[in-house]
Amino acid sequence: MTAVAGGSSHSLALKNDGTVWAWGNNTNGQLGDNSETQRLVPVKVAGQGGSGDLTNVKAIAAGSSHSLALKNDGTVWAWGNNMYGQLGDGTNTPSSTPVQVKLPSSAGGGLSMTVIAVVAVAAIAAIGAAVWFFFLRK
Repeated sequence: MTAVAGGSSHSLALKNDGTVWAWGNNTNGQLGDNSETQRLVPVKVAGQGGSGDLTNVKAIAAGSSHSLALKNDGTVWAWGNNMYGQLGDGTNTPSSTPVQVKLPSSAGGGLSMTVIAVVAVAAIAAIGAAVWFFFLRK
C-alpha cells in the first residue's frame, strides 16, 4: 500500500500497482464498486461507468461520503454522494462509479491537477499555481 484515506464511515487504500480499494459504509456509493452495498473487506474501485477497474492512480482522498482519486495523467475522478456538487462533474447526481472532475473553464485548457485533498466536505485541487474548491458547504 502506498496511501490510505478515511471518510466518515468508509476507507480507501491505494496499492503500489495504482489500483484503489475501498471498504465500509456504501450508502452513497462512496466505495465506487458500482453498488450501494456495505463492504466489510476491501473491494476494488470500478473504472468509469463500472467498466474494469480504476487504474493509474497516484493519490487518494476521502470525504464524508464521497471519494477522490488523482490519476498519473493529472485527471481527478470522484464518486459517492453529490448532494452539494462535491463530485465536481457539474451535477448533483450521486455516482457509485468514478466520474471525471471537470476543470473550471477559467483554468484554461491543457492543465492538469497535481494535488487533491478533502477538508471536511470541501474537495480541493491544485491546478498549476491556482487552487480550486469543488464544493463549499453553505
